[in-house]
Amino acid sequence: MKKAIKYILIFIIGGVFLSSCEDKLSNWDAMTKDYDKSNLTYYIQFLNATASFETAVDAEGNPSDIVTAVGIALLGAPQSSDITVNLMVNPSSTLTENMYSLSSNSITIAAGATSGSVTLTAIASEMVEDETATLVLDMDAGGAEATSAYQLNYSLKRIKFCAWAVDDMVGTYTGSDYNGYAASGSAGLPFEVFKKDDTHIEVSGMGQHLYSVIWGETVTAGDRVVIEVKPNGTMVFENQFLCQTDGVWDYYMGPSSETAKWDGCTMIFTIPWIWHWDDAYGDAYGCLSVFTKN
Repeated sequence: MKKAIKYILIFIIGGVFLSSCEDKLSNWDAMTKDYDKSNLTYYIQFLNATASFETAVDAEGNPSDIVTAVGIALLGAPQSSDITVNLMVNPSSTLTENMYSLSSNSITIAAGATSGSVTLTAIASEMVEDETATLVLDMDAGGAEATSAYQLNYSLKRIKFCAWAVDDMVGTYTGSDYNGYAASGSAGLPFEVFKKDDTHIEVSGMGQHLYSVIWGETVTAGDRVVIEVKPNGTMVFENQFLCQTDGVWDYYMGPSSETAKWDGCTMIFTIPWIWHWDDAYGDAYGCLSVFTKN
């Protein structure tokens, strides 16, 4: 009888062990097996469904079109055949038909791929200056639209650009001067702009927060930074002598990696630049001068 019980216990324990091994193998398979290619369930949503864009101005001063992608993404396993999603303009759009073009009214996600796109071009010359228009697109994915990002909403603006000449820049200004070495700035400071030629100006007052406001020094030479102005209002300049103060101290300046700009509509200069202690231009402290015509 004892032997019978012993054999029964061995059989039960052995069965439990074998069952446990089978579960472990089954779990391992579940973790490592590939997705089920027979599962055709998927959803489609827009990529970057909400975004804002502005036109630029080219080197000749003309408005530049906005060119961007309208993309969709597949949520789920890649499919064995192409997926075509139709795009429809929502009635709430304020960007009219003459203001834009789409390279296609449908987007195809190729077999085996997970995304697709078309090109949207907003035509700057047809857009109303200084106004924002919206393009709202709906999708028809045959019922496979995702529960989010199923509608695209883009805001597009043609910036206002006022034609100007270098002569319009000449005059006195008031503004702020920030110096990276001092890590501080001052507002209400005087600046002045002079005409050098039809494409270049000279600016005085840059750096005054440090040498004048903080250190109390007086300019005795220089203080005429030469800047080239492009037709689109962007400005470029080179490393150069900034000024001398108290007949002793020489300071230098150079270009920043950020863009210097002139706004002919508001008559505002925004000039990021670099402060240098000497003409070796080895050290560098970021500065910013912003001033408006009086």
